[in-house]
Amino acid sequence: MAKITFLPAGKSIKARLGQSITSVAKAARVVIPQRCGGHASCLMCRVVVESGQLSEPSTLEKRKMPEADLGKGIRLACQAKVMGTDCSVRIPESKWKSVVQAALERQRLEEEEW
Repeated sequence: MAKITFLPAGKSIKARLGQSITSVAKAARVVIPQRCGGHASCLMCRVVVESGQLSEPSTLEKRKMPEADLGKGIRLACQAKVMGTDCSVRIPESKWKSVVQAALERQRLEEEEW
């Protein structure tokens, strides 16, 4: 068992050896976007390993991801598996989410002015 912490949410959960990061996230009720059902085809489930260690990149992951990204600790959550060590994984913020949040904030400020 290893403890996986999801950032920026700060949620931690115990995970079994060999469990994928997407399944651990689902158990922790942390959303990692994906469309392909874990087949490494949509590349939406990118996460950054902040600390600890996950499994070595799979052959499929090596084929899909740029070597430079893998070298920076960027992994596909559907392919990365839990090892025996505790790990912190950062889920990058969606660009669309930040655009929507900014628009909502502008709307809120406009309503306050009335």
